[in-house]
Amino acid sequence: MKNRYEELIHAFEQKLRKLISEYKSLQEQNALMKAELERKQTDLMQAHQEILELRKNYDHLQIAKNLGGSEAEKAESKQRITKMVREIDKCLALLDE
Repeated sequence: MKNRYEELIHAFEQKLRKLISEYKSLQEQNALMKAELERKQTDLMQAHQEILELRKNYDHLQIAKNLGGSEAEKAESKQRITKMVREIDKCLALLDE
């Protein structure tokens, strides 16, 4: 009878050691995944900033292109610039309030 209990205790200890080992392994894996997620989020933010910068550059190029084009394109560019100036004036007026 004592031998049976010892076998049960031994089996329990082995299972417990295995469980602890798997737990530690999962903790390490979790830490690695968190670090990878953080890297991915940083990469995503950098890509987003780059996209914003490229869009701004594209808009500037479009304006520059239109300034050097035909009379219709120049008129369109002038309207865009006038619209931007009005929006800036509105923002300044709101800030003054």
